[in-house]
Amino acid sequence: MKKRTFIPLVLLALVFSMSLTTITKSEQNNPQNSLPTLDATIKPIFRGTDGNATLLISQSIELRRGAIYTTEPNKNVTIWYSFAGGDNLSAPILFGDDGVGNLSWNIGILMNYDYERTELESDGSAYYNHTFFIISNFISFIVRYGVYENDFRVPHLLTIAPRVISTLITDFYTQINDIKYNLTLYNYNITGYGLSYREVTPEHDTDFLNVSVSLVDWSITFLNVSLSFNHSFEVGTEVEVRGFIIQNDNMTLQSRILHENYAHVITIVDTTPELELTGERYSNYLNYSLMYVSSAPHSNVTLVEIDWDDLSGIQSIVNISYDTIYHLYSSVGEYNITVTAYSETLSVTEYVIALIEQIDPTGIVKVLVGGELKESSAGERISIEVEIKSATFQVSANDTGGSGVLKISLETDEGNLVTVEGDSGEITLLFLEYGEHDILMTVYDKSGNLYIFTFSVDLIPVETRGDIPVPFPFGLTTLAGLIALVAIYSKKKK
Repeated sequence: MKKRTFIPLVLLALVFSMSLTTITKSEQNNPQNSLPTLDATIKPIFRGTDGNATLLISQSIELRRGAIYTTEPNKNVTIWYSFAGGDNLSAPILFGDDGVGNLSWNIGILMNYDYERTELESDGSAYYNHTFFIISNFISFIVRYGVYENDFRVPHLLTIAPRVISTLITDFYTQINDIKYNLTLYNYNITGYGLSYREVTPEHDTDFLNVSVSLVDWSITFLNVSLSFNHSFEVGTEVEVRGFIIQNDNMTLQSRILHENYAHVITIVDTTPELELTGERYSNYLNYSLMYVSSAPHSNVTLVEIDWDDLSGIQSIVNISYDTIYHLYSSVGEYNITVTAYSETLSVTEYVIALIEQIDPTGIVKVLVGGELKESSAGERISIEVEIKSATFQVSANDTGGSGVLKISLETDEGNLVTVEGDSGEITLLFLEYGEHDILMTVYDKSGNLYIFTFSVDLIPVETRGDIPVPFPFGLTTLAGLIALVAIYSKKKK
């Protein structure tokens, strides 16, 4: 490539690259292209400028928590925020108490847009700050970009002294267990403490319910307590829980609620017991056996009750989660057995239907003789002319006990056994020898009852054409003819 051609191409590539960079930068700062999000990559840090407590705030969506900071009363405090994709249009800060000009969550102050800091950043983040004079013992606040609020409403806290920390007592909570927490209180004119909880919704706008306890001994500076509340949340519900303290503010002479900055989000888990039954649908034994296996996630099976459906009463098994139980019925019949397993106040019920009957089935066997079927009775012998050592039978059966025919089998005295499933079918038996053979017919019903009878067949070989002797006159004439032909042939040869 010629040098005079190469240089313009390089210049063109550089112009294109600068244009692409400018477009990318513009798209990052345009809130219409992507919804601004709170930058969660920057960890909270303190920055001292002009004697102010300056904070750079970040909030982690994954942990569902804000940040808590301690400062001194009666001084200026500057709060910094950054929004990925933000610009200088709107970034209000909302305060959660009246320590700064009687503001509320619904009234915001537009934060100052930091042009210099924003221009220095290459990630498209816009920076804001707000300075105020703190006169209260605590300030709670959140920041949003325009109408786009945080994914959740767990505020940051700026506090002078009072704190509360809550911890889970167990790793899970079920639909029947109380939700229990341990609270650690650091006292500063505390008059009470408690827990706030609510169901988590996509909008995070449900009202909190409070469980509070009064604290009359103000001299306590450190306290560990446990607190719980019952609930009616369904399985799978997410519940947000925060600890709080009620504090007497010496500056405003008001009692205020200071919420814990960390919000626990727990999911209600299912502890409904499970139950599996194994029992015969059909039986001919009055002593019936039933095996059960039960369990309860996050709990224990405390009781199993069995109703055998024979007016014998309820059989109770305590604190045994699996077992095989036998029950002696006084008569045959169909029984709807009910089993219920309990775990605390929850239960599950399963059923087994058992038919106990002792009526034998009946059966019929027909032998194919000369192309026609002939029914056989017990002890009867049927003669069959066969070319090969085999016989074909049509079998059928009936069961009046209610369980139904399971299968039918024919077995020869030579040990050949053939079975058909169901109540009818065709069976061909092979034999080793001609002659008389005993055959055993067995009909099985599903309850285990049997019908048995024996008959016999006599296999007679069919004579084939090759076995018939040549008649004497025909044979003599044939021999004389052959002799004559030989004599004529010899005479002509001479």
